Amino acid sequence: MSTATEHTDHGAHGHPVKIQVTVNNQSVTLTEHRMTGLEIKQAAKNQGAAVEVDFQLSVRHGNRYEVVGDDDTIAVHTGQVFLAVAPDDNS
Repeated sequence: MSTATEHTDHGAHGHPVKIQVTVNNQSVTLTEHRMTGLEIKQAAKNQGAAVEVDFQLSVRHGNRYEVVGDDDTIAVHTGQVFLAVAPDDNS
């Protein structure tokens, strides 16, 4: 589904970029090489992943996960694995 406000990067040959990642064990296609944590969560949610924008996002680096804040911009690449978890409710 494409909208007029959607931004799509283009590779060296002018083709739209399609970066396949995994968010909570679901395949998600990202369309930019650099994205914020919030943009990644929004893309995942828009593609049917069980993710909400208030979830905490982390990216796997080897055998550990590093938190990606909503305003943190990271380089994304094919094969990256993300984990998004609901915030703790300690009430």
